[in-house]
Amino acid sequence: MPQNSKTLSYIGISKKSGRIVIGTELTCDAIRSGKIRLAICSSDASANTEKRIGNCAAHYGVRFVKCGFTSESLGKAVGSRGAVASVGLTDEGLANAVINTL
Repeated sequence: MPQNSKTLSYIGISKKSGRIVIGTELTCDAIRSGKIRLAICSSDASANTEKRIGNCAAHYGVRFVKCGFTSESLGKAVGSRGAVASVGLTDEGLANAVINTL
């Protein structure tokens, strides 16, 4: 299984288990409240989105990665009909699994 495919599978599992926050605003809010273990931005996220998530994650000591997949594929992984530029994982184990596949 290709690395991107494995990563997106873990993100899909996070969605099914309810351990994910979808969208920039919700991810930033969850980072501030201490729920997020890993913040992820898609490769084609806007510079503003990347900056907002990255700065918020850095300020609160949360791991942040910009991944190599598009917002369309990230959206499909979480079951959204549209594009999703950023997500936040709330489970430490799933966050570590995603980090290890990147």
